[in-house]
Order: sequence, then structure tokens, then C-alpha cells
Amino acid sequence: MTEERANSTAADRNDCAISLGDVEGHPVMDAASDGEVHQGSIIGSISRAISRTMVGTLGTNFADVVEMDVVNKLSTSRLMADEVIEIARKKDESMVEKATEQAQLDRPTGGKSHYATASIETLMAEFGLQDLSTGLSTAQYNLNQELYGRNLLEATKKLPLWRIYINQFCNFVVIMLLSAAVGSLILGNIVEGVFIILITNINAAMASYMERSAANALEKLAEISSPTSTVVRNGEYLVIDSKDVVPGDIILLKMGDTVPADARFFEVTEIRINEALLTGESETVKKQLVALDRDTPFAKNLCFASTSVTAGSGRAIVVSTGMNTQVGKIAKQLKIASQGSDLTPLQIGLNRLGGIIGIISICVLITIIVVAIFTGYEDPTRPDTNRVLAIVLLAVGFAVSSIPEGLPMVVTISLSLGAKDMANRNANIRKLPAVETLGCCSVICSDKTGTLTEGKMTTTTIVTFHSKDDTWKSEELLFYPTVGFNPYGGVFRSEDLTDDMKSTLRNYTRDAVSFDEIDKNVCAKDEKMHSSQQVRACMLSAYLNSHATRIEKDEKTNRWKAVGNMTECPLVVAAAKCRIGPSINSSDSTNGDYPIISSLEIPFNSSRKMMCTVHKLKQTNMFGDVKLSRGSEIFTHVATIKGAPDMLFNNIKVTLKRVDDACIVDWRDDDREPLESQVEAILKANDELSSRALRVLMVGMFPLTDAHIESLKECEDSDERMNWLLKGGNDGKCELVLLGFVGSLDPPRFGVKKAIETCGRAGVRVVMITGDQKATAGAIAKDIGLFNQFDYLGDDKTGILECSNLHVNNDHYREYLPDDIIDSHTSRVSVFCRAQPEDKVVIVESLKRQGYLTAMTGDGVNDAPALKAADIGVAMGINGTDVAKGASDMVLLDDNFCTIVNSIESGRTIYANIQKFVSFLLGTNIGEILYLTAAIIIRTLPPVEALQILFLNFITDGCPAVALSREPPEVNVMDSKPRPASQPIMTRDWWIYGNIPHTIFEAAMVICSVLTALYVCTGVIFMRDIHNQCRSVTVEDINGNNHQFMYFCKSYEFRIGRDYTGWVTNINYFDIKHLQIKTALGVLKGKPDVVTPYTKDLFEEVAKSFDGIKRDEVPEEFYYKLERDEDGWFRPKSWVIIADKNDTPLGAARHGYLGITARKSTQARTMSFVTAVWCEMLRAYTVRSWDYFYEVFNRNPSMHVACSISATATLVATVIPKFNKIMHLVSLPWWQYLLAIGFAFVTLILDECIPKYLYRRKIKH
Repeated sequence: MTEERANSTAADRNDCAISLGDVEGHPVMDAASDGEVHQGSIIGSISRAISRTMVGTLGTNFADVVEMDVVNKLSTSRLMADEVIEIARKKDESMVEKATEQAQLDRPTGGKSHYATASIETLMAEFGLQDLSTGLSTAQYNLNQELYGRNLLEATKKLPLWRIYINQFCNFVVIMLLSAAVGSLILGNIVEGVFIILITNINAAMASYMERSAANALEKLAEISSPTSTVVRNGEYLVIDSKDVVPGDIILLKMGDTVPADARFFEVTEIRINEALLTGESETVKKQLVALDRDTPFAKNLCFASTSVTAGSGRAIVVSTGMNTQVGKIAKQLKIASQGSDLTPLQIGLNRLGGIIGIISICVLITIIVVAIFTGYEDPTRPDTNRVLAIVLLAVGFAVSSIPEGLPMVVTISLSLGAKDMANRNANIRKLPAVETLGCCSVICSDKTGTLTEGKMTTTTIVTFHSKDDTWKSEELLFYPTVGFNPYGGVFRSEDLTDDMKSTLRNYTRDAVSFDEIDKNVCAKDEKMHSSQQVRACMLSAYLNSHATRIEKDEKTNRWKAVGNMTECPLVVAAAKCRIGPSINSSDSTNGDYPIISSLEIPFNSSRKMMCTVHKLKQTNMFGDVKLSRGSEIFTHVATIKGAPDMLFNNIKVTLKRVDDACIVDWRDDDREPLESQVEAILKANDELSSRALRVLMVGMFPLTDAHIESLKECEDSDERMNWLLKGGNDGKCELVLLGFVGSLDPPRFGVKKAIETCGRAGVRVVMITGDQKATAGAIAKDIGLFNQFDYLGDDKTGILECSNLHVNNDHYREYLPDDIIDSHTSRVSVFCRAQPEDKVVIVESLKRQGYLTAMTGDGVNDAPALKAADIGVAMGINGTDVAKGASDMVLLDDNFCTIVNSIESGRTIYANIQKFVSFLLGTNIGEILYLTAAIIIRTLPPVEALQILFLNFITDGCPAVALSREPPEVNVMDSKPRPASQPIMTRDWWIYGNIPHTIFEAAMVICSVLTALYVCTGVIFMRDIHNQCRSVTVEDINGNNHQFMYFCKSYEFRIGRDYTGWVTNINYFDIKHLQIKTALGVLKGKPDVVTPYTKDLFEEVAKSFDGIKRDEVPEEFYYKLERDEDGWFRPKSWVIIADKNDTPLGAARHGYLGITARKSTQARTMSFVTAVWCEMLRAYTVRSWDYFYEVFNRNPSMHVACSISATATLVATVIPKFNKIMHLVSLPWWQYLLAIGFAFVTLILDECIPKYLYRRKIKH
């Protein structure tokens, strides 16, 4: 490769980012551009909500009011380029076509293209590949990776932390707070302005950390189920992460694989690939070695990244990776991505709730501002604050209190931590909203093999058939011992396999020699009886047919393990017990004696349910110990076949025959069907094995001549070859010989029966969908207790149905029945057998029509449509294909049905916790609205101000809310039916018995607290009375305008101390000796209506300011400007004239005399603030369960930590000097702390004793 080519490739790689925009029409910008638009926010953006709500739009989109932008962002940030194309194709087909055309211009893929026409040798030289059999060397791999980069299809660039941090300020609440901060700075309130900015930055930092942590957690989870590829390097076959594939790699593709990169085939075996992602055509494409059509895009000798292999196998050279693949080029042209899938139930519920809160909060906000303006609202704790600023801060306080700004962050934390917890329980969540969707799952449609069962089949039984002396018989024999994949053992007649014999065999030396010495072993090494010949022939056919599977011993663990197809493994193990294969005897030459003709293989698929391989015979007319001779024909080959009995039964032509000491094929002289006795015996054997929950395979063979082989080679594909064989070939003489039935046991997984019982209690219906025969499926269903899980199934509790019954005339090849008839079946049937992949889609769509929220399991490439059709697609992590995993919402890392049930429990728990902290945040926020509104209406002191609400919502509420998201499941979480998907997140019961009572109780107690606090701190409870405690004088300016100034204020205070308990009087007065305003606290015991300088017991220092004042002690120009009022307090004389409104007469002030009132009002507000904090903190304990709080008090230790943090933060805010000044709080006497906290405990008692009692009584009855 030239340097120029390498540089251009690197440049392409650096310019391959796909930007994420909104398909619905929001601005789309390049991810690297400076003008990138980000709509997300942790705190809770509502700017769009307000603008839309003001014009009459209510909750049209979840992002309107209380949004989960982060959840969506985290989900969509994981969209790969193939998902971008798939979503875009659903939105606008023409847009994808245009992007495809442009990608073709950039890098053609037709038959004329470089990679389609160049010779294999040319491509090898281009990528440094020396040998197709050995693959790339390590040095060449490293060089190619450096040249081309990693094989990554990225949809978005990962946002740096600083960009995430900046995004937190792009929402309405933060903008409002920053505006208030700027206003404060402009009007001179430097400390408050700086502190608001500080709090918003701290919150933004915390939110950024949470978002990045959640994203990182999801990335780690995504890596668990990332696709893998099989490559050849240094002569070894390696399974690697697909992202480590480089150009020049030799990749091996088989059915179920996702193609990791664009590649050129050099070997194909009936391989078909679904390229619908690129072409939009659902028909699979058969691949070949030469591109015959040179003008059509997507040449047939090329395969493309992100497409899926649906049949066959092949080997190819990788030519393009990453964003240089066709899927990357097309996605790059699109420049779009989706905001995610349809709204989940949680999003819909929060959307509805957010719209209601948005409307209410805006109406209240406007009303309060208008009332404040027209009533001349002034904050008594801030007498010198600009009135406009006071109203602005009041408005900010209402806005902040009305918006549960912590909700999106806690939802994100809850879902991401929930996904992490599920991963620890072997369920890897691929799409974050699926975490909560699991909570309302009402039907689980599950595969049987490997999900409900162990997936570790063991062949236990073989049934052979033969004729002798004009009689026809069947014989059943048993494989023993059956210990996993251990190949040592033998074949015994059931009557010989007594309990004593089993005990002996289990303790027998585990080697072939020992088992060969057992005389009752039908397949002992030198045994030549008829039974041995038939069993060996049957298992030889099964072994050869399972050529891609082997068993080997792990030297580290000293255990046998399977390599290959798990369905075929038990057959290979059983064959070893018949002394076939190299598992026990490494010198065994079976594979060499019967070489396979790979090009004639007919692979298994779910529709034909059979597999066929063609082998050359070691000796003509002999297959094992069975003679194949028929007249003058010379049989040189054999086609081995295994498959479902019901699919092969009608094609059986002949069986074996015992003659003297030989076993031969019982060729028929005419075309008559098998004898009636043979038919009955075959059917009976199949039914008997199936009824014992055994998976039954029929094993047979087609003896073939050289002419037959030539005819097979002329067939175009595997379907045509299979039809040719089953129809008897060209001459009708290619006949299927029945060798026997093999029964394998796949026991139910441990815990499945209990899990299904749990589902029954939880109202979750379980439907088993399997390809097995009806009898086998029914036996397994009975073992796991599936039939009796629901009482409402009616009389037909054995609800089992063959999927052919979903079609017209019970014919799988005809169209489906009308929807209403299918719905009647799916509403009652618990087991669907003989299912095809397309049947799963029909069943899921039927259940969804009936209102069920469905989870569907799948592992094969053909299961992808059903996984996508279901509300929750569940793929198998062990045996699942990459295609199935890519189509799923969740991957089971252990392929276990119990994991699905555990995930539903986790989903319900997470949703319940979301309900709890939504109720917690809404209850506290609505409570704040209520008590602030009530305070304005009754014209008393607002219990908290804007800065304190910030502290409440961001600092003290945050920790308990997070602790609520980590609550363990309720004991009865799986004892109730799933919630309807349309159910609002806050149900009627939550409002009636949870939110509304608490908000009323909290508002009432906080109002009681502020009124009590005002009374004990000032002696009054209303704003007008606070102002009426001051005396005023009217002064005229030079323009004749009147101005009012204060000259004396008094207030009362209740004290509790060692020396005195009771009321005292505090005053602000003018000290004529020092010509300044003075504050005197506790100047007089008691609560007199009138206080004069001469009142008895008046504080001595104050009295001296008025007694015996001499004129020479006061400058004359000041003395003549003052006079005493009727009680003896100095004030300006009435004739004093000031210059203008900014001038102040001697002895008076506009706000200076309000110092004592402001101080005591601040003290009163501190008490109500403490009450508010503790109300909300204790609410976290009452909202966590409908049980009484003391019953679950220690259930979640993190709650104690969280509330301790909140309580400590509150104490710090009121005690620490300077900090409490910033917060406009003061340190309280001990008894006022207790009094304030006492009101909060009253709220707790009311929450526990009234609504919880009523709710529990309702549930009980």
C-alpha cells in the first residue's frame, strides 16, 4: 500500500463522526462543530415547556416539563451506525436511498468495483496477507491496525466532561437562577449573587459526574455482549472482539453471525446473507465467488458489515473496516440519529405528570407575582433590599419550588444503577428504558431449550427398528452412565440396567477398556450381535451428520467439554459410548474412513427441521456393519440425515433386516408404503419417547451411487438437494433408510418451576414457544408447572397448540388465520409447539393486540423480527447469535428463564422506587408551593426564600432521593399483577393516600411553624403587624412632596433561660447623645402595649439616653431639629424639610429602624426553614413503604446516612458564622430547634396515622 493511500484512509477515519440530531425536525449539527445544540439537562429543562404551555400545549413530548433527556441521551449515545440507518429507513426511505447512492459514489460495491473484480492474490498483496490458511501474522495485524484504525462504527463522539458540564446550564431553572444572581450583583447583593452562582455550579458538577458515571457504566455493560468474530491469525483460529478485526483478516462466517466488516469471499457453502439494512429488501442474498452482475450495487462475492448470515457458511478477506464500510459511509451521509424508540411507560407517565405540574406552577407563579406587586410585598428580613429584587427573588423561589429539578438526575441514577444490578444478576440491559419497562411486563414468551431447560442435553435412549422372519420389531436400549459430556459408558437393554447395575457402572473405572469388559454392554468393542450392528449404524450416521461438533477434555479442570453445536454434542457423546469417534480412542479413523463432501451439505434450518451430510463410503455397499447391496447397484456414498420425526416420517421407505448374523437394508421390490404394523410401531416409539420429555431425533441414511452424486452436484442449492433426496432422486430409487430414534433429555433448569409459580402470583403469564413435538413440549410444560399457572385459562388447562393450527387448514405453508381467531388461541394457550420463527412474530403481535406487554426470548438469526416486535426483546448471551443480541433490549448472560423473572422483579422494584422518589420530590415541591402560596395569601412571612429553597431542593433533598432509588424490593413485590402500561406514574392511590395528604400536612406544619416562630420572635404573626410595630413621621421635601420615615420600632420575644422564662421587649430608637440609631434587646421584661423611655424597669442604658439630657451635650443645630413624641421618643420636627426622596432627616430612616424586626423575622424564618427541611427529610422515611415506617426503619442503611447528611447540612447552614449570613439564617436557641423539628415530627405522625391507615384498611377490605 502506498503512503498516499494510507494517509487518505487515516484522514477518512478522522472525519467519520456521525452527529446526533432530532429526526422530528430539531436542528442537526455536526458533532465536531462549535454550534452543536444540546437540549439535555440533569436539573430538568423546562424552557420549551413554558413556551409551549403558554400557547396551550400540554405535555406533547416527555421533554416538555419533567424530562428524562439524560436517559434518552444515554440510550441514543449507544446507537451504532447500523442502528442509525435502520431508524432512518423507518422515518424516510428516500433519505436512506440518497445516502446509499452517495456512499456508492464514494466507494462502489458493484461487480465492477475494485474489491469485487480484483483477484484474491491482488487483495492478499494489498493487505499484507501471505497465506489464506494461516491468516495475518501478528506484525502485519499491528501494522494494519495502525493504518486503518479499529473496526468501530461510532454514531457519536463521546462528549468531553467539560461539554457535559456546560450542558447543565442550558435549561430554564438554571437560567432563571443565574438571572437572579446577575440581578443581585447589579443591585449590590454581591454575597447572595455569588452564592447562587456557586450552588448552581456545584449542582452542575454533581450532575455532570452522575451523567458521565452512568454513561461509563452503560458502556461497560455494552462490552459484556459486544459481538465477536472468528478469524485466522498465525495459523490459529481465534474468537476476538469484532472491533479488533482489520483489513486483511480472514474471517469465518456461519449462520447467525453478524458480518463484522466489508469482505470478499473466497470460499462459500450455501451461504445466504440478509442485506435488508443496506438494500431495504427482506429477501436473503445467496453469495458466490464471482460477481456476475457487474452493474448492480452490493456484489454477490462481497459481504458487508452489520448484515447477518441466515444460512450456510463461508470464508472471506476483510477489505474495509469501521466507518469506511458501506454501513459507515451511508450513516455518515445521513448525519442523523434517532431520539430513541417509542416512549416507555415511565416516560409517558412522567410526561403526563410534567404537563400538569407545568400548567399549575405557571398559573401559581403568575398569580403570586401579581399579588405581590399589588399588595406592596416587602420582605421584612431584608428591609434594605430593592422591592423589585425582592419580588424577583420571590418569583425565583416559587419557580424553583414548583419544579422537581432533581427528578431527571435521580431517574437516571436509578435506571443506570438498576441496569448495573441486573448485570450482576446475569441480565445485561442494552437499552436503558427497558429497565423500567420490565416492571409492567405481563407475558413472557420463552423458548424451551436452554431457557426453561438446562440446554445441556444428554442422549439417554435409542430405539432401532428391524424385520426378521416376516415379523417387524422395535428395540429400545439405554445409554449409561450419562454424566455431562463424559464419553465413557455403554449401551444396555432396559431389563439389564437394574439399580444394582447402575450403581456398579457409576462406580466403575471410567475408561473404555473397563466398559468393554461388561458383557451386557451391547456396544462392547468386539460385540457383533444384531443389536450392536443396528445401534452402531444409527450412531455412526448421527456422528457423521454432526461433523462440526466434538468433545475434548480440559486438562486444567479434568472435565469434558463440548465444542460446536450444543444440540449435536449429546449425539457425539452417545456415539463415543458406541466406540465411534476419536473422543476415547485418538486413533479412531471414522472421519477419515467416511470423508465428507462439504459442497453437498444441507445445513439445518428452522423450517425444514433436518440436516443432511454426504460422505464417501470406506467400502462400497457397506455402511458400518450394515450391508447396502441391492441387485447390481454399487453404492459408493451415503447421505446421513437427522431431523424431526414428524418431518421425516412420511419419507421413510425402508428399514433394516436381520439375516443370520448380518444386518442388511430391507429393500422393497415395489413402491408399497411401509406395512401398517411398521407405521404403528414407529409412531408408538416416537410418542412414547416424547411423552417422557425426551427430545426425539430420527436418524437415517440415503445409500447413493456415483450417478446420484452427480445429480446432487447439479442441484442449485440445499433446498433443491433436499427435495431431490426426499423424492427419491431422478429414478425414485434413492430411498430413505430408517436407522432409529435417538432420545435426549434436557432437564428443566433448577428454579424454573418456582419462577413460574412466582410469575403466577405476579400476574405474569408464561407462554412456552418451542420447535419440539407436541408430546415433548407437553411433558416439559407439565414438569415445570406451566399449565396450571392461571385459573382463568378455563376448562382447557392443557392449553397446548401446534403452530400449524394458526394457519389456514392447519397448513404451515398457507396464510395465517384472521386476527380474531389467532387472538382466541393466544388468549388461552400456554404452549405453542412446532413453532417457526415467523410464528413468534404472529404470537407476539396477537398478545400485544390484547393489551399484554410482552417479553420475547430468542437466540437465532430468524428470531430477530420477533425480538424487535416484542416490547422487550430478550436474547441469549451464551447460545444467542450476534443478530439476536443486536435486536434485543436485554441479553441473558446465563440463558436462564429465572433471570427474566428476576429482572421483572428488579424492574418492578426500580419502578416502585421511582414512584417513591417522584412522590418524595413532588410532595416536597408541591408542599413548598402550598406553604409559600398560603403565606402570601394570609400575608405572613414566607417560610423560606429563594436561596433556602435552592438549598432545600439541591442539597437536603438530593441525598434522601438517591437513597430512595436504592430501596430493596418490597416483600410482596411479586404478589400483585403488573401495572398497566397506560397507568400514570402517580396513581390515584398515590395522590389520595400519599401526595395530597402529605403536602397538606407539610404545608400546614410549616405555616404553623412560621406563625409560631413569628409570634415567639416578634410577638405578632402577620406582615402588617410587623410593620405596625414601628412609628413613622411624615416629612416634606422642597418640592412639596411628602415622604414617610421611621423613627422608632419595638417587637416582643419569648425567651427560655436559666434566669428568666417569658416575654421581653426589643426596641430600635434614636440615641440623641450619640446621634445614631440603636438596637436594645430585652430592654424590658414582659409584653407591654406602650413602652416609653421612662417605663419602670427599662434597661438602664436606654433610660440614661433620655434622663437629664443637657442642651450643651447636643449640638444646637441637631437639638432644634428633633422633638419627642407622646411617649418620649425622639423624632424629626414636623417643619423639617428635606432636599429630595434620597435625603433623610435627622433621627429618622426609611429602613434603619427595622434592624430588630429584620433580625427576629430572620430568626423566625430560620425556624420554619428547619421545619421544612425536617418535614422533607422525614418524608423520605414515610414514603418508602406503605408499611409503617418503624417496620422498615433499618431496611435501607443508606437512608440513615442520607438523612444524616441532610440534617448536618442544615445545622451547618444555621450555625456556621458568615455561611448562615449568606443563607439569611441565624443560629437558634436549643428550644427553638426542638420546636421547629417537633412540627416536622407532627407531619410524620399525621402521614403515618391517617393516610397510611386508610390505605391499609382499603387494601385489607
